[in-house]
Amino acid sequence: MDTGKSDIMNCGYGHGFSVREVVSTVKEVTGIDLPVEEADRRPGDPPALVADSTRLQTLTGWKPVHDDLAFIVKTAWDWEQELDRRGTKPDSGSSPK
Repeated sequence: MDTGKSDIMNCGYGHGFSVREVVSTVKEVTGIDLPVEEADRRPGDPPALVADSTRLQTLTGWKPVHDDLAFIVKTAWDWEQELDRRGTKPDSGSSPK
């Protein structure tokens, strides 16, 4: 596939999750009761964002494997905890020093 060209493609499943679904799953997987403040959608916010990976699949044969939200959150959480244990997590700049 080395043609010297580059392209931009989406990696996704063709369906999405609501913010509520994600927050609920994160709380369940991590055991942390995250503080949540619900608000109206901001002007310009789309009602939904869903990645269509048809082009990527057509050009490369790639297909998504993991579309279970709990699995996705758990593996991301495990990875972040491992980075913390190793002391190799990059500073997000969001916490006071």
